[in-house]
Amino acid sequence: MPRTLRALTAALVTGLALLVAAPAHAAEPDAAPGPVVLVGVAGLRWDDIGSLTTPALWGLSRAGSVGDVTTRSVRSRACPADGWLAVSAGNRAADLPAEDGTCRTLRDPGESGQVPGWEDYRAAAAGESYRARLGLLGGELERSGTTATGIGPGAAIALADADGVPVGTHLRMPAQQRDLQRAVREAAATSQLVVVDAGVVRDPGWATAARPSTPTPTVAPGEEEDPGLGLGGTQELPGSESIVEPTRAQQAVTIDAHVDAVLDGLRGTDATVLVVSLADSGRVALQLAAATGPRPGGDAYGASLLTSGSTRQQGLVQTVDVTPTLLALLGLPDVPTIPGAQIVPTPGPANGGARVARVLDIQEEASAITRVHGAFSARMVLSQAALFLVAAVVLLLRGRTDRAPLRPALRALQVAALALGAAPVASFLAGTVPWWRADRPATAFWAVVVGWVAVVTAVALAGPWRRYVLGPAGVVAGVTVGVILVDAVTGSNLLVDSPLGAHRILAARFYGMSNQAFALVLAAGVLVAVVVADALLRRGHRRAAVAAVAGIGLAIVVVNGSPSWGADFGGPPALLVAFAMLAVAVSGRRVSWRTVLIVCAVGGAVVLGFAYLDWLRPAADRTHVGRFLDTVIDGGLWDVVWRKLSVNLRVLTSWRYLVLAIGGVALVLLVLVGPRPRRGALMGEGSPLAGLQRAVPLLRPAVAATGVALTVGFLMNDSGIIVPAMGIAVAVPCLVAAAAQWRLDAGADDVDATGPGTTPDGTAEVSARPDAPAGSSPA
Repeated sequence: MPRTLRALTAALVTGLALLVAAPAHAAEPDAAPGPVVLVGVAGLRWDDIGSLTTPALWGLSRAGSVGDVTTRSVRSRACPADGWLAVSAGNRAADLPAEDGTCRTLRDPGESGQVPGWEDYRAAAAGESYRARLGLLGGELERSGTTATGIGPGAAIALADADGVPVGTHLRMPAQQRDLQRAVREAAATSQLVVVDAGVVRDPGWATAARPSTPTPTVAPGEEEDPGLGLGGTQELPGSESIVEPTRAQQAVTIDAHVDAVLDGLRGTDATVLVVSLADSGRVALQLAAATGPRPGGDAYGASLLTSGSTRQQGLVQTVDVTPTLLALLGLPDVPTIPGAQIVPTPGPANGGARVARVLDIQEEASAITRVHGAFSARMVLSQAALFLVAAVVLLLRGRTDRAPLRPALRALQVAALALGAAPVASFLAGTVPWWRADRPATAFWAVVVGWVAVVTAVALAGPWRRYVLGPAGVVAGVTVGVILVDAVTGSNLLVDSPLGAHRILAARFYGMSNQAFALVLAAGVLVAVVVADALLRRGHRRAAVAAVAGIGLAIVVVNGSPSWGADFGGPPALLVAFAMLAVAVSGRRVSWRTVLIVCAVGGAVVLGFAYLDWLRPAADRTHVGRFLDTVIDGGLWDVVWRKLSVNLRVLTSWRYLVLAIGGVALVLLVLVGPRPRRGALMGEGSPLAGLQRAVPLLRPAVAATGVALTVGFLMNDSGIIVPAMGIAVAVPCLVAAAAQWRLDAGADDVDATGPGTTPDGTAEVSARPDAPAGSSPA
């Protein structure tokens, strides 16, 4: 292995090892002093809450901890059964989908005692790759001897054992509020855990529907069939002659009455209460969560926001966080194979109204980004496709570039390329302005993005760097790398709910670097390293150039792979490949396939080391990197691989990313190889850009390193073709901008592949001109 590569590897491994603290030893869990109560609902959002219409929930929002809930399950839209199954399994689980898309109306267990539809739930879980173990919570309660009482059909699902029979005591939802209050008071006196299904809120046209179940549930004497809205068997609906679908407000009033009865029944007890909306109402949106009461070994729930280790976001938790939270409050051991983490309080605004305003703002931002991110991706792709076509024509036109019409065309091409290269990072910077609060959020979003594109482009063209071939493109790349790295280190505030980042509602990632961000920082980072190394090489500082490439690569790999920052499992190997190849090329040595394979092996070892160190920490403190290793140890590797492969295959057919990937690669080949390529040379003899290699000696290794690394990222990440497409989205426009500037500086089209500054075989004599400025134009 070359000395340069050994030094780079040693530096990377050392830096990564220093980031992970020594593994902590988990203390014996303590239990909350009083009963633990989960009030589960479905479809309830913070915008449903009012001081007059829902006084119980309004009071809870002032005295307790509040947050939003992302309810993403197996499918994008979660049904009430899906939410309760997530509590049962501590993992994503769902009912079998109905042909008409409706959700099942939940029923209490019948004479057999088994939850209606349990066999359907088990069949659905077996057909998915999440390895959900239905009945996990009930089994833990039964194994530990924890007493439990469930009230309502959803509670039966949550407390069911593996056979679908609820553990402890199960009660039907009382018809009267005073009866529910009495049942809760009695349950709190005899049970350590009380689970109450307080009902559902459904959007108009999304009422639940009954399904045949085995065994068939029975209806208690005097009880009528639920009309399908989950409001209780004897609940009267508006209208005397016909059933009228109740409004959201009417349904929220019913739920508030149930919550009020539960809270009244717990008066005088030292209970810990969680109120969580576990599923959507039909329209996908963030849901409501609130908590009050003591926590073992920690701050009590009250006058704060909620968060969890799985989201790391103030005011945001997941449905799968409910189960580990219940286990922790009951003093039961962690179940390391479940993906959620404890719901804990985190400081927020001191005023209750301000806290609710904060979670409402999060809810609005999460919904607003779903209405603009598709349009942003489509317009960015179409604009870049147009750029590729225009660049293929303009860059290869012959003629003098110091006069019209070619000079203004090249100048316009350069500006357009820089603007499109800045568009991805501008989409992240858009989060610095609360555009979703505007009267017209979509219009405000586009205004903010265009504004940031203009700012980055103006900076790229304004400074002294504009005189160098790679100067403006290097500024765009530098801003991209800087913004993404700083954001990862400071909590991923710009990443979350950005068009190319992680969306709260999708619940795929809440912190670190998304696959899109990783691809952008990889491609832009290589360009930044090339700019710095090129300047040092031209001054005769080869060792400093190698050190600069290694240092930039080390910084990016450390931030990308650290569980505390980027938390990207598949990123470090690709980054190692890119910067190791570039460092070897800068050192003057030839990059061989043996070198590439060695670097891939080292990258894999670094990632596994990261995962192992994260896995050694207590289950509640692990990131998804450590939880992935735990899944592998538990035998779930192939399920994860199959799920990621399925996503890759599905994304592979997306026209947006195919256009970017194919168009970008075609343009690179056309511009760099030329229409009449000469064997063994980067540039074709007939290309007007044949002298670009002389101006940018590191162009060939940079293109090769980026291409190989994006291919590795494509294979290792679950976003598939998105990785090379996003890398191309910043790399190719920067290449076009550099090529346009080189032609503008050249002044004429009669530049050959050989000439001053190159050897007869076309390679650059960098060391022969140590005093030449970086990116200087050929004579």
